[in-house]
Amino acid sequence: MDICGGPYSYLISLLLLLFPSEAACRPSGRRLCKMQVFRIWDVNQKTFYLRNNQLVAGYLQGLNTKLEEKIDVVPIDSHAVFLGIQGGKLCLSCVKSGDNIRLQLEAVNITDLSKKREQDKRFTFIRSDNGPTTTFESAAIPGWFLCTALEADQPVSLTNTPEEPIMVTKFYFQEDQ
Repeated sequence: MDICGGPYSYLISLLLLLFPSEAACRPSGRRLCKMQVFRIWDVNQKTFYLRNNQLVAGYLQGLNTKLEEKIDVVPIDSHAVFLGIQGGKLCLSCVKSGDNIRLQLEAVNITDLSKKREQDKRFTFIRSDNGPTTTFESAAIPGWFLCTALEADQPVSLTNTPEEPIMVTKFYFQEDQ
């Protein structure tokens, strides 16, 4: 059966246009990036928000709920993702400077990142779902996980001791409707 020239060719073309493959490439050679928006909060119900250009986790109530930062996600394979905020204009990155490991926000467009470029690895997180919760491990610095402090209104950071009771590494991660 010759599908390409048959009566279904227009339907197949339409479906490919509406649902592009993640393997599809732009003329520039970059993959198509479909950004998704998620809500994130830790198991203690603290949500993420910006304070003085720093991502922090705290309890937002009343009018302050408008401060909640949604997490912009670009999946790059079955478990690896790029994470950003502010419409994908600020991306979370894991940076090692000497013995210091820190999480920082970088002014980079999330859809311009590529898993093939070594310099973009610092933006890559391994997403692991365990029941209703999710953890995010740095791909650039294995063993370091996205975390919040037990106290409210503290910076979102990284830890290499996810079992320690003073840090929270388990998050509820839900696609924003």
